[in-house]
Amino acid sequence: MKRKYPPDLNDSSEYRGMVHWFSPLVLAKTAKKVIDSTLFGQYADRRLVHAALDSPINHDTLIEDCCRGEDGLCGGKQEIWVDYVADLGDGFDSTYAIAYMIGQKQLPVGDITLPRADCLIMGGDQVYPDASRDEYEVRMKLPYRAAFPYERNGDHPKLYLIPGNHDWYDGLTLFLANFCRGRATSLGSWIASQRRSYFAIHLGQNWWIWGFDSQLGEDIDAPQADYFAAVAKKMRPGAKIILCASVPTWLKADIAGDKKGQEEYYRALHYIAKILHDECPNAKVPLVISGDLHHYSRYVSKETGTNFITAGGGGAFLHPTHHLNDTISAKWPGIKGEFDTLEVGIGTDGATRAFYPPKHASRRLALGNIRFPGRNWEFCFLLAGLYCICALAMLAWSGYAAVGENDTFLNLYWNQVRILASSPVFLIIFFLLPIVFILSAEISSRRRRVFIGGLHGLVHVAMVLFGTAMVSTLLNFFGIQSIYTAGEMLNFLGFLAGMIVLGFVGGFLWGLYLTTASWFWGDHSNGAFSALRLDSYRHFLRLKIEGDKLTIYPIGIDKSPQRDHWKHNPEYGDPNAGQDTPAITPSEGLGQDFIEGPLIIDAGELAPLKAG
Repeated sequence: MKRKYPPDLNDSSEYRGMVHWFSPLVLAKTAKKVIDSTLFGQYADRRLVHAALDSPINHDTLIEDCCRGEDGLCGGKQEIWVDYVADLGDGFDSTYAIAYMIGQKQLPVGDITLPRADCLIMGGDQVYPDASRDEYEVRMKLPYRAAFPYERNGDHPKLYLIPGNHDWYDGLTLFLANFCRGRATSLGSWIASQRRSYFAIHLGQNWWIWGFDSQLGEDIDAPQADYFAAVAKKMRPGAKIILCASVPTWLKADIAGDKKGQEEYYRALHYIAKILHDECPNAKVPLVISGDLHHYSRYVSKETGTNFITAGGGGAFLHPTHHLNDTISAKWPGIKGEFDTLEVGIGTDGATRAFYPPKHASRRLALGNIRFPGRNWEFCFLLAGLYCICALAMLAWSGYAAVGENDTFLNLYWNQVRILASSPVFLIIFFLLPIVFILSAEISSRRRRVFIGGLHGLVHVAMVLFGTAMVSTLLNFFGIQSIYTAGEMLNFLGFLAGMIVLGFVGGFLWGLYLTTASWFWGDHSNGAFSALRLDSYRHFLRLKIEGDKLTIYPIGIDKSPQRDHWKHNPEYGDPNAGQDTPAITPSEGLGQDFIEGPLIIDAGELAPLKAG
């Protein structure tokens, strides 16, 4: 049977670009989803409902029923291969570039050719900007199906997923419906068969991979805790566990700084570590992986030798690295609050830090928001609307007062400034806007938040006052309103045009604010880099397990191919084409290379988890 080709690659409805996070529609929709999901998570946790409807856990057959049995997912294989990818489902180009590499039967990287993995782990945020049926279908499923098409009699690597905060934006409804049916569900030729939003899988050779779901508040629900405790009791002593978290708590806690923030972020990871320590003698955790932050970084525990890797490079906009510390004081193993030191991984050259993008490149990219109005013009119209509301309120209070006649423009202008500044409406704006900007600023230091956020708010207050005075004075000075019949309409259109111009000036100031906060202190990293919508420095992890040795291959591409660098594969339509014939291919190589390493961890040399 001849396959049907995917749609035209220039069809933006099917092959979407990076999400415009500063679009008013996206901002409003995301804000609503965040509010809804937070309330839903607090009062109607979908994990509890799903666990209640699921079959009860049979402790006698738990390993066979839920964890791939005593032989493990890979049976008696001497080499076990696992892929890890997180934060996908944004723009097509970056998402498909990673999916294409993961789906290749043989992937050349440097001087090494790596086989396709036996298992694919998706570590959260499978779709952006929110968990809708359409977004899942177009931004996530379409690229992965095209990269590794379904073939009934072909190779079918297993697929396991944990949800991130964007998967939770609909209360986890579609995530559970798509991937947690308890029966085989295909994503191309990858097959998902998990029953819940978390999993514990025996890979073989007493190696395990655990993926836990900490919802939106870094909490583990009771059925999930019972599940992991039951699995841990059945695991052989000395088990080696790879933990997959939805949030890199070690980085989030360090950025939060305050004790309360650290306790919140470490809560779920500590709970899982305690279960392993209490229920599985001499359990070892060679690797903890997470996405959520869209960069690559690796830290190593001085106490246990555990590697902590953040690898959120599956397709979403890039996050910076230049604000990350080389040393982190972290709670690990953390059974009783014990602190440990995590040090950034060092390359084989003894100098290269395990950051991708490198810090110097990250800092350079942070300067990109100088061009904020051009990349986020929709947001400039939102600012124009805000300025327009404030301007009309001030002008209405003063009765749309005339600024005088037969005087110089400068005198007329300052007269209007004094009229507007003396109104109670302006006083409300003067005090309210800085408070709003302070509260919404993503700045870790409280003093810096008050100073920079307040200063940013005052800049926009100045824009409202002096901009409104300028527009109204210009219209009055040139007498547009007095034009016969069309004067009122022209005056109104002129006012709107002036507010739009002010909106773009305000957009430039907003970009300058993001650039300053991000470049100097690494603050506002989410806002500053989501505004840039960078699809560069994409990556995933390929892991090889052999005996006690875990080899980590961090594979990255510095720049994703643009739309005109993709083409339909002519061989895809051949009736004999199999799963190794992707629907879309790059017109030239992707330039994949190792971010660092490969890294070899000998689990036999690591210290087991211990109580503090």
